[in-house]
Amino acid sequence: MRTATLLMVIGALAIGCKKKPAEGVENATGAPASTVEIDALWALAPEGATIAIVASPRAVAMAEHAWLDIRTLLASAPELMPVNMMLGNELQQMFGKPDVALADLGLTPTKGGAFFVTPGGGGIAIIPVGDRDKFVAAAHGTKGTDSDSVGKATCKTISGTYICASAEDVFAKIGKSTLKASLDAVGTRGDIEVVANVPLLGTPTPIAGVVQLARGTVTARAVVSGLPTAITSRYSGAQIKPRAPADTTAGFGVINLAPLLAGMPAVPLVGGVSLADLAGSLDGPVTLHISPASSEIDLRIPVKDIGPASTLIAHCAEIPPLAAAGATFEGGACHVTVPSIGYALDIFIDGKEIRIGKKGGTAAGVAVPMTAFGTELAATASAFAFWGRGTLYGQALGQMPKLPSIPAEVLMGIRGLSLLNELGGSVRVDGDKIKVAVALRTLWSNPDDVVAQLAKVSPETFLAGTAGDAAKAIAEGAPSSPFAADYKAGTSGLMAPMAVVGMLAAVAIPAFMDYMNKGKKTEASLMLLRLAKATKAYYAEHAEFPIGDAPLTPATPCCQGTNGKCDPAGAAWQQELWTKLDFQIDEPTRFQYRVHSDGKTLEAEAIGDLDCDGISITYKMHATGGAGNPVVTFDEPPPGSD
Repeated sequence: MRTATLLMVIGALAIGCKKKPAEGVENATGAPASTVEIDALWALAPEGATIAIVASPRAVAMAEHAWLDIRTLLASAPELMPVNMMLGNELQQMFGKPDVALADLGLTPTKGGAFFVTPGGGGIAIIPVGDRDKFVAAAHGTKGTDSDSVGKATCKTISGTYICASAEDVFAKIGKSTLKASLDAVGTRGDIEVVANVPLLGTPTPIAGVVQLARGTVTARAVVSGLPTAITSRYSGAQIKPRAPADTTAGFGVINLAPLLAGMPAVPLVGGVSLADLAGSLDGPVTLHISPASSEIDLRIPVKDIGPASTLIAHCAEIPPLAAAGATFEGGACHVTVPSIGYALDIFIDGKEIRIGKKGGTAAGVAVPMTAFGTELAATASAFAFWGRGTLYGQALGQMPKLPSIPAEVLMGIRGLSLLNELGGSVRVDGDKIKVAVALRTLWSNPDDVVAQLAKVSPETFLAGTAGDAAKAIAEGAPSSPFAADYKAGTSGLMAPMAVVGMLAAVAIPAFMDYMNKGKKTEASLMLLRLAKATKAYYAEHAEFPIGDAPLTPATPCCQGTNGKCDPAGAAWQQELWTKLDFQIDEPTRFQYRVHSDGKTLEAEAIGDLDCDGISITYKMHATGGAGNPVVTFDEPPPGSD
């Protein structure tokens, strides 16, 4: 069911209303024409609310259309039939029928809905109920005269609005919240609006966002306000606009890696160059540009010193990932061919830039105007931004590999990617605020007949290399549709967002994991510090350390426990040496602990495998007795040893 659920969520976010767009008009999202109905929902927010999610009637209606279109796709695509059957079975068990619409649940698309959360997990839910009896029955509730019971909530109809509250006294607080004011920071309105005051860095931080919907298109905009200078200053002076000529761009990206790479360790690479050397040579944001109908990418990394990069490029055949791709160095460039599809690119130095693309390439592409969202991102300086448009069923980058058999998961993956036609996003800093914008457009942005034709293009034809021919015929038959421009942009435009997200992930994910591991390591340091204090206290009273051995506690390695943690050891902490040191841990741990003492010296160890890869690290505490207080020292494992 996870696959079906994922498809349902993606579709629900990506599909808009069924109204056919005007021919020749590019779908674009923006503020709703009227906010009267969603403002009426905000007016019901209860006093003390800290989190709010409000959806207009239009959003509810579009969600239902999304659901119906998802089921249509699942039922029509052969590779998705198993998912459709599983989803139908789940719905049958839950609701007694394999196909469910809002009306079956007593809900209506003519009303909006909202959730307002108050401290302690309470709050109210505004439900778009059209048939009270059906809703109460579907929710397994109990209908009353003036109110209903649904789970632990009490539900009432107030001025035509069905409201469920966590407690009776919450009804008296309705309409007394000022939470909506945080939306002002976003500067626009949406079909779905979210506000939260969450404790970041120890203080309540306002977060506000809106989701704007159009047919087949979702645009989300969010603002995090009141951030400290320590966070915003790293990027506020290092924002840049991407390289994106308006009519010859299928994809672009810009990302400032310098703040993310600051303080990189001196890990040796090749040719005597370290990771720290390479990071220190960067001199500005990385930019990526892809022309329409071209397989050539143009990625540029400015450097203040070409030495480290020149050395790495000259030794590229010694770098394992590049060596695996058959990298060779010739004519001042590292030549790499992507396995399986035969896509070739060069890595070389041009002036004060590292270039990745085709050395000597001159592809200008064809003229394809950018969409409204792409134009917006191209005109705005950002800490990082990415955008791309196109279709998986465009011009192939190379010959697809021949597979003896095609796993169902591969076919489903191709189908999923074929739904995507545009993806973009940006993060920028504005004073004490971080502003985020993300947009997703799918094939459902097209007229119904185009959608139906595209749904018939099977994933097998993509692997056979004939999907582009079918897509070309569809584009030529609907020249004013968004898909016609997507087909003209080609396949490579979608590489831009993937490349920028990939670069960000390559840097941010290891940094995040390192941060997480540092947090995990803190446990060992704190526990050994506790043991050190207990050891000193015992020595002060007895003029020696307690003699004996305490074996690894808990006895079972933590990676064999729940979520990679050792379960509380309980009685194991009653071993004599632990008791004398008055030491035990009553919660899950990531380390096992042991102690050895001969009375004159004592050594404690904390042993753990933080990422459960079979490599353990050990923290140690040494205590040596003397005439006065014992001398205590600590040893930590070498950096990167985990």
